[in-house]
Amino acid sequence: MADPDPFDATRFLGLSRDARRDPYRMALFAQHLDDGEVPRAFLAVQGGTLLVTDRRVLELRAHLEVHGAWNVKEFRGYEVRREVLRSGITDVIRRTQAAGPNVEDVLRLSTASGTEDIVLSRGPEVPLREDEFEVLRSAILADQPK
Repeated sequence: MADPDPFDATRFLGLSRDARRDPYRMALFAQHLDDGEVPRAFLAVQGGTLLVTDRRVLELRAHLEVHGAWNVKEFRGYEVRREVLRSGITDVIRRTQAAGPNVEDVLRLSTASGTEDIVLSRGPEVPLREDEFEVLRSAILADQPK
Protein backbone atom coordinates (compact mmCIF):
# COMPACT_ATOMS: atom_id res chain seq x y z
CA MET A 1 0.00 0.00 0.00
CA ALA A 2 1.26 3.48 -0.84
CA ASP A 3 2.44 5.71 1.98
CA PRO A 4 0.17 8.70 2.83
CA ASP A 5 3.21 10.91 3.63
CA PRO A 6 3.12 12.62 0.20
CA PHE A 7 0.07 14.53 1.50
CA ASP A 8 1.94 16.25 4.35
CA ALA A 9 2.43 19.49 2.35
CA THR A 10 -0.86 19.26 0.43
CA ARG A 11 -3.39 22.10 0.75
CA PHE A 12 -6.80 20.74 1.77
CA LEU A 13 -9.49 23.10 0.42
CA GLY A 14 -13.25 23.57 0.64
CA LEU A 15 -15.00 20.99 2.79
CA SER A 16 -11.72 19.04 2.92
CA ARG A 17 -10.01 21.82 4.89
CA ASP A 18 -11.29 20.47 8.22
CA ALA A 19 -11.57 16.79 7.27
CA ARG A 20 -9.89 14.08 9.26
CA ARG A 21 -6.82 12.89 7.36
CA ASP A 22 -7.21 9.15 7.79
CA PRO A 23 -3.92 7.47 6.76
CA TYR A 24 -5.77 4.52 5.19
CA ARG A 25 -7.95 6.83 3.07
CA MET A 26 -4.95 8.97 2.04
CA ALA A 27 -3.09 5.80 1.03
CA LEU A 28 -6.00 4.90 -1.29
CA PHE A 29 -5.56 8.25 -3.05
CA ALA A 30 -1.76 7.88 -3.05
CA GLN A 31 -2.09 4.68 -5.10
CA HIS A 32 -2.92 6.87 -8.10
CA LEU A 33 0.28 8.90 -7.85
CA ASP A 34 3.19 8.17 -10.18
CA ASP A 35 6.66 7.73 -8.70
CA GLY A 36 7.89 11.06 -7.40
CA GLU A 37 4.57 12.82 -8.08
CA VAL A 38 3.72 15.39 -5.41
CA PRO A 39 0.11 16.26 -4.47
CA ARG A 40 -0.44 20.02 -4.14
CA ALA A 41 -4.17 20.49 -3.54
CA PHE A 42 -7.03 18.26 -2.42
CA LEU A 43 -10.68 19.21 -2.76
CA ALA A 44 -13.94 17.31 -2.25
CA VAL A 45 -16.09 17.94 -5.36
CA GLN A 46 -19.56 16.90 -6.53
CA GLY A 47 -19.49 13.10 -6.51
CA GLY A 48 -15.78 12.70 -5.87
CA THR A 49 -12.41 14.27 -5.16
CA LEU A 50 -10.17 16.63 -7.11
CA LEU A 51 -6.46 16.03 -6.63
CA VAL A 52 -3.95 18.46 -8.12
CA THR A 53 -0.38 17.20 -8.30
CA ASP A 54 2.79 18.74 -9.66
CA ARG A 55 2.01 16.94 -12.98
CA ARG A 56 -1.73 16.31 -13.30
CA VAL A 57 -5.24 17.26 -12.30
CA LEU A 58 -7.10 14.10 -11.28
CA GLU A 59 -10.82 13.72 -10.72
CA LEU A 60 -11.34 10.61 -8.59
CA ARG A 61 -14.56 8.73 -7.83
CA ALA A 62 -15.34 6.02 -5.32
CA HIS A 63 -15.15 2.57 -6.91
CA LEU A 64 -18.15 0.53 -5.78
CA GLU A 65 -18.57 -3.12 -6.66
CA VAL A 66 -22.00 -4.80 -6.68
CA HIS A 67 -22.26 -8.11 -4.84
CA GLY A 68 -25.10 -10.59 -4.54
CA ALA A 69 -28.75 -10.67 -5.46
CA TRP A 70 -29.54 -7.61 -3.36
CA ASN A 71 -27.06 -5.46 -5.30
CA VAL A 72 -25.17 -4.53 -2.16
CA LYS A 73 -22.37 -2.13 -3.11
CA GLU A 74 -18.97 -2.58 -1.57
CA PHE A 75 -16.36 0.19 -1.50
CA ARG A 76 -13.19 -0.86 -3.36
CA GLY A 77 -11.16 2.34 -3.24
CA TYR A 78 -10.96 5.17 -5.75
CA GLU A 79 -10.65 5.25 -9.53
CA VAL A 80 -9.54 8.02 -11.86
CA ARG A 81 -12.56 9.39 -13.70
CA ARG A 82 -10.65 12.10 -15.54
CA GLU A 83 -7.00 13.13 -15.86
CA VAL A 84 -5.62 16.36 -17.36
CA LEU A 85 -1.91 17.06 -17.66
CA ARG A 86 -1.09 20.37 -16.00
CA SER A 87 1.40 21.22 -18.74
CA GLY A 88 -1.51 21.45 -21.22
CA ILE A 89 -3.67 23.75 -19.10
CA THR A 90 -3.56 27.39 -20.22
CA ASP A 91 -6.17 28.94 -17.91
CA VAL A 92 -8.44 28.13 -14.98
CA ILE A 93 -11.66 29.98 -14.29
CA ARG A 94 -14.53 29.47 -11.90
CA ARG A 95 -18.12 29.78 -13.06
CA THR A 96 -20.77 30.10 -10.37
CA GLN A 97 -24.43 30.35 -11.33
CA ALA A 98 -27.84 29.91 -9.76
CA ALA A 99 -29.51 26.60 -10.58
CA GLY A 100 -32.95 26.83 -9.04
CA PRO A 101 -32.68 27.06 -5.26
CA ASN A 102 -29.07 25.88 -5.45
CA VAL A 103 -25.80 27.29 -6.71
CA GLU A 104 -23.69 25.41 -9.24
CA ASP A 105 -19.95 25.97 -8.87
CA VAL A 106 -17.85 24.80 -11.85
CA LEU A 107 -14.10 24.78 -12.45
CA ARG A 108 -13.22 25.27 -16.14
CA LEU A 109 -9.80 24.14 -17.34
CA SER A 110 -8.78 25.58 -20.70
CA THR A 111 -6.46 23.44 -22.82
CA ALA A 112 -5.25 23.50 -26.42
CA SER A 113 -7.84 20.83 -27.25
CA GLY A 114 -10.80 22.60 -25.62
CA THR A 115 -12.21 22.94 -22.14
CA GLU A 116 -12.76 20.53 -19.28
CA ASP A 117 -15.50 21.38 -16.78
CA ILE A 118 -15.41 19.90 -13.29
CA VAL A 119 -18.47 20.43 -11.11
CA LEU A 120 -17.20 21.52 -7.73
CA SER A 121 -20.59 21.60 -6.07
CA ARG A 122 -24.35 21.93 -6.47
CA GLY A 123 -25.95 23.10 -3.27
CA PRO A 124 -27.36 25.98 -1.29
CA GLU A 125 -23.94 27.65 -1.11
CA VAL A 126 -20.45 27.29 -2.55
CA PRO A 127 -18.06 25.46 -0.19
CA LEU A 128 -14.88 26.88 -1.77
CA ARG A 129 -13.96 30.37 -0.58
CA GLU A 130 -12.52 32.85 -3.08
CA ASP A 131 -9.06 32.76 -1.47
CA GLU A 132 -9.12 28.95 -1.69
CA PHE A 133 -10.01 29.15 -5.39
CA GLU A 134 -6.89 31.29 -5.88
CA VAL A 135 -4.81 28.62 -4.08
CA LEU A 136 -6.35 25.95 -6.34
CA ARG A 137 -5.78 28.04 -9.48
CA SER A 138 -2.16 28.66 -8.49
CA ALA A 139 -1.61 24.97 -7.77
CA ILE A 140 -2.81 24.14 -11.29
CA LEU A 141 -1.04 26.91 -13.22
CA ALA A 142 2.18 27.56 -11.24
CA ASP A 143 5.59 26.35 -12.42
CA GLN A 144 4.22 23.80 -14.85
CA PRO A 145 6.76 21.34 -16.27
CA LYS A 146 7.56 22.08 -19.90
